[in-house]
Amino acid sequence: MKRRALALVAVAVAAGAIAATLRDAGAQRIDPRRPSVLVVGAPGGAAPMQRVDSRRSGLSRTPLPSGTLRVAWRKTTGLTLDQPALSGPDGTLAVVSSRGDVSFLDAEGEERATVKVGAAQVGPAAITSDGTVVYASSGGDVIGVRRSSPQPRFSARIGGERNVRAAPLALDDGGVVVATISDLVVLDSEGSVRARVSLPEMPGAALVAAGDKILAVTTSGAVFGWTPGREPVRLGSFGAPIDGGAALTDAGTLLAVIEGNHLAEVDVSRGGRSTRSIAAQGLYLGPPAVRSGPSGATATLLALTHTRGFVVTLDPGGQELLRAPVASFSPATLPDGGAPPLVAPPHAGPIVDARGAIAFASTDGHVGVVGPDGAVDTLGEIVCAKGARSGVVGLTPFGANAFAVTCDGGVVVRVTGAAEPPQGAPAAPAISPSPSDPLGPGPAPSTDD
Repeated sequence: MKRRALALVAVAVAAGAIAATLRDAGAQRIDPRRPSVLVVGAPGGAAPMQRVDSRRSGLSRTPLPSGTLRVAWRKTTGLTLDQPALSGPDGTLAVVSSRGDVSFLDAEGEERATVKVGAAQVGPAAITSDGTVVYASSGGDVIGVRRSSPQPRFSARIGGERNVRAAPLALDDGGVVVATISDLVVLDSEGSVRARVSLPEMPGAALVAAGDKILAVTTSGAVFGWTPGREPVRLGSFGAPIDGGAALTDAGTLLAVIEGNHLAEVDVSRGGRSTRSIAAQGLYLGPPAVRSGPSGATATLLALTHTRGFVVTLDPGGQELLRAPVASFSPATLPDGGAPPLVAPPHAGPIVDARGAIAFASTDGHVGVVGPDGAVDTLGEIVCAKGARSGVVGLTPFGANAFAVTCDGGVVVRVTGAAEPPQGAPAAPAISPSPSDPLGPGPAPSTDD
């Protein structure tokens, strides 16, 4: 009897497995024109997502230029651009227009392919593990585009309104997470919806990966964590809307600029918020770029006063390691002779490399690099004509000793250095701030529960 019972259990398990397989097979869309081998693993390329990677670190995997900067090439795409170009695993730069048309440029600036989509409007994009450029359209569709095909690889209906702030997150399994104004939606590499959840607030910044969680910072500054298959959990809050986006450090804290002059961080495991630094007489401009150091993650960002613009690097304790002047302005005055309130202009976050070199676009349109030793080298020309923004939409690492500048006027520029970056160069040394500078290092960090 015992053997018979075990045999019946085995038959039942086998039948269940077959039934599950049949259900899965019935749900799986099969297209004989597509390869049966799916590419998985972390997305390749120098910058497959906005702010380089899934942590939105702004940390370039390749060295930034050294020596005197020059424009290697300038490409007029004829597209309306409102997001930074992406650098994918095939070595090309994917330039996505506001209507979803994608041009692929190689390292010499030659156009290798252009895929015309012609959507009404699209949100920010990401490149998945197999090289598909994915974005959401205003019509409620998620569209995937490949360089090798003149037609979209897939178009998946998800409904909802496109989210122009929350850039998609490419996953290591080949899928992607896309945000609408109310939902997070996970799609697999074929464009099929795998999971979906609604958030109580609108995601207001690029989605971030933290272990098995997808982090969404909402328009109010609240941080939600979601593991697909479970309910979203509120992990903490910045207490105010963030500027430009948040970056995740190796220690598991999110760094972002709030209230114009606070660099704040939220511990996503404990929920506490702290203030790393305050720009006492000026503004910080997000998003920050983060880089691991011996004592923790440093944060690099733009700073602004009425008369000058800076690139600033702060250590984990909030003290300035570097402050490099990158712009100067004629101070405006009110009719009564006073200074008007300082308002953050449109801006793009800097990117850093492992040596501590920093590529920046100042708010007056100048583009340059701050070397690991603090020396500033700026291009002698304004590479992006003044448009609705400062002209610069964003910076993208694009090969060793180079980066790309995306202009809102439809121009893409590749900037290189006159010299190859030295191998094994030391990290940037601490540089004491000038006591005469009005920005100042700010007060000591404070902790808010």
